[in-house]
Amino acid sequence: MKKFFAALLAAATLLTSAPAALAASDTSDAVIEQVISAIGIMVGDGSGNMNLDKSVSRAEYAKMLVAASAYKDKVSAVSNSSPFKDVPYTHWAAGYIKTAVQQGWLTGYLDGTYRPSGTVTLEEAATGCLKLLGYTAEDFSGSYPYGQLALYKSLHLDTKVTASQGGTMTRRNMMYLFYNLLSADAKDGKAYAETLGYGLNASGEVDYLSVLSETMEGPFVVTDSLSAIVSAGDKTVYRNGYASTTDAVRKYDVVYYTGSTIWAYANAVTGTYQSASPSAASPESVVVAGNTYTLGTSEAALELSTLGGLNVGDIVTLLLGRDGQAVAALPASDYASSVAGLVTATGTGTYYNAVGNSYSSPTITVAATDGGTYVYPCSKTSIEEGDYVSIGFGSSETDVSILKSTSISGKVAGYTVGTKTMARDVRILDTRDASAKRIYASRLDGATLDSGDVRYCATNAAGEITDLILKDFTGDLYEYGIITSAKEQSGEMSLSGSYTYLVSGEKKTLSTNGKTLGASYGPARLTIEDGQLSSVRALETVKSPDTVTQLGVTKDDASYLFSDECAVYLYANAGYSLLSLTELRNNFSSYNITCYYDKETKDGGRIRIVVARAK
Repeated sequence: MKKFFAALLAAATLLTSAPAALAASDTSDAVIEQVISAIGIMVGDGSGNMNLDKSVSRAEYAKMLVAASAYKDKVSAVSNSSPFKDVPYTHWAAGYIKTAVQQGWLTGYLDGTYRPSGTVTLEEAATGCLKLLGYTAEDFSGSYPYGQLALYKSLHLDTKVTASQGGTMTRRNMMYLFYNLLSADAKDGKAYAETLGYGLNASGEVDYLSVLSETMEGPFVVTDSLSAIVSAGDKTVYRNGYASTTDAVRKYDVVYYTGSTIWAYANAVTGTYQSASPSAASPESVVVAGNTYTLGTSEAALELSTLGGLNVGDIVTLLLGRDGQAVAALPASDYASSVAGLVTATGTGTYYNAVGNSYSSPTITVAATDGGTYVYPCSKTSIEEGDYVSIGFGSSETDVSILKSTSISGKVAGYTVGTKTMARDVRILDTRDASAKRIYASRLDGATLDSGDVRYCATNAAGEITDLILKDFTGDLYEYGIITSAKEQSGEMSLSGSYTYLVSGEKKTLSTNGKTLGASYGPARLTIEDGQLSSVRALETVKSPDTVTQLGVTKDDASYLFSDECAVYLYANAGYSLLSLTELRNNFSSYNITCYYDKETKDGGRIRIVVARAK
């Protein structure tokens, strides 16, 4: 059950938008921390805290250099002899210090001491990493440390490192330095991470997933306790992509670990086992709750085969690994995932009974708070599209119930709503009519929720909010575009309209039947129902903002944030062309800028479209 691993989650969220290549300037600290921890260069304390603001000692730096080298698995902490008079062979870092000095990455002092408790300066840290890359004194021009620091900067080892010459290196700065080291070219032209055996992606850049997967064990399923799988020791723990503790890991979590880090995932799907491919005798994938799941382990394949304990037609729970593959399967009577969400469609599906005979059943499609869409048999004719439901599971049937309304209100600040705290892996769904979209806590930061904005709120035993269903709060379920053409016909017998608009640079045309919208040219919010344009609403504007940042704009001390799908256009020669946000920011003073937003930030609004015109 080793190394079934293809995607990093985090942040999902917090890890969902991280690029594949190692680049500290573009990568979140959470990802950088996980990579450096997975390799073992830096690990957290007993509570998983990386203590990034503490200074680094010379003993700690020696260990970091060894962990970032080809000697990482060959050096014992304790030496068989004392490498320096102030480093006895019993010192916790004696072996690391001995190796680092023998390889020429570090040096002792003329008085025969190493001073293991002394702090490390920027130039010392930079020089050690340059030597790992294969550079020697002949490669540094000028006197120490100017030549070393010049090369350090030219190789981009300084990205996000804030220490200056003579300054003491903190663990945070060391984290960035070693992360940059992995993607830097060694003296022989190879990417340094490649010399350590880690892979490159299709663009020839270092793939951080390969860094983690090469050092990772798993998946394992927690059936008793985490300690039965791995000794937590001083390992850093993440659960569902967020910093956590060993106490938070639960039965049936799927666990991966390295020498320094534990990742636990509570990803499960429960539903009817509908079919197997290529056959139930030898399944490689299965359909459960309307979705196809690849079987990532031989154990899961056995359980779901004709030789196992679970048969087509049973209600089962699949435990999913971090790559979405099923790593284990068990009866829903043992463990069932909780489901709450919105019915987005009704239909009919084919199912099988215990003896293999097929039958048809009414079904509902549910957009759940975990972001998944599932299909369940439902014989209740009272359940309709647009209903909010909860799903329960017995041994042989699925129970669908109208979700009881619960609410909460207050300003959202980080992971709090009013006086309530949200769990770090809180599941949030915004809904409109029969449409739904999963969003994340950061999307709501700074907004104020009224009781009418919330349809459902669930909490765990600690009182933390675990699930939240909103009612058309964010506005993210609409389409936003620039209307470039509006043709409306109004006759004695009929009304109709045809509207052409741009969405992210793509031209689209929709029509109305039986009505006209009175739409005018320009940016607007578009409501689309059954393939037809049902309404158009003009957007508010911010003209000539004072500043433009990566996150949004300011105007007269008010802030407005960009939506994730915000489209930036250059208007010239009576036409629109896409413009990058970077170009807009870099040449801010060259444009007359108008930003179009749907509502105030405190109400969940965002800038949806930006139009720039050359001055």
